[in-house]
Amino acid sequence: MLTAFEIDTRLIEREVSTVGMSTVRPARSFVDLCEAARADYLAAFRTTRVQPPKKAFKPSDLADGPWRKFAIGSQNGVGEPYAQLLQTMYFDPTASSHPSLNALFKVMIELRNRLMHVAPRFGDDAARDGYWNACRVHHYPRGGGFMMNHRDTYFPAKLDDRPFYQVMAPLSVKGRDFMEGGGILVTRQGERLNTDEIAGMGSLVVFDGGIQHGVEDVDPWEVMRFDDEAGRLAAFANLYVTQS
Repeated sequence: MLTAFEIDTRLIEREVSTVGMSTVRPARSFVDLCEAARADYLAAFRTTRVQPPKKAFKPSDLADGPWRKFAIGSQNGVGEPYAQLLQTMYFDPTASSHPSLNALFKVMIELRNRLMHVAPRFGDDAARDGYWNACRVHHYPRGGGFMMNHRDTYFPAKLDDRPFYQVMAPLSVKGRDFMEGGGILVTRQGERLNTDEIAGMGSLVVFDGGIQHGVEDVDPWEVMRFDDEAGRLAAFANLYVTQS
């Protein structure tokens, strides 16, 4: 998949090492894949009920359908607390109901694993590997969806000596799906970048989770609705630790 989309992992490694992030613009067909993946997400968004934020689930539960939850406040995630307001939907990357999302997740997982220097299918088997592919879409609603700037400390510690890369695929267009705000990265040189302006739909943003990153308030003049399909969307495929 990486070869098909002309993705140069050696260049990414160099840029992340020196700057803290790398913007990848694959072949034109990748834009079409991202638009189709967005459509898959929105189809699931319309039909998936919301689960309580603290309700636990296992990777195997995703075989029954996506898992949608809100993250509001500062105590919803794992590791360090930081304020956020968004909704997240987790997907089984092998389920037949969202083939374009699956294809996108496959590219992201392959890229992540190659950068981490692990087996190509690492994360596919939660019991075997001790980790699972947490394939998901973050949806920041218009009306003030955000994530406070922070550095990731939990996941790097859980990966032992393996390098930690965040691989993000924007699934929205600033100026079409939302007008103000967006993803923020602060490079090792202190430059503050809006990823929805320098990259956007059809790109991959790879960054060291140890640099400052977050999401600025999305369209704060709008009235927030959690059934609104607009807003800022981004796909991720991190490794999560398998819980016994």
